Amino acid sequence: MARAPKFSNPRDKEIFEAHRKYVETMEARLESIGEEAKGHYLNVLISLTEKLAIPGKPLSEIVGEMMSEAAPLLFQAMQH
Repeated sequence: MARAPKFSNPRDKEIFEAHRKYVETMEARLESIGEEAKGHYLNVLISLTEKLAIPGKPLSEIVGEMMSEAAPLLFQAMQH
């Protein structure tokens, strides 16, 4: 059962819904994704989650770090 949004800010509600839709969409695609791509995706997802969990870490810093980590994987995926 889906959780109801607990946010009063309209933008927060939009983000919540986008996250919900993203999870739903990825779950539907998982079986069609190759094991190597799943491994890369999982590493990126874990890294992003760990960075977001650091209290006070600026989002701009997180985005910069994630771009550096994900860029090689994105370029590799584009060549397949």
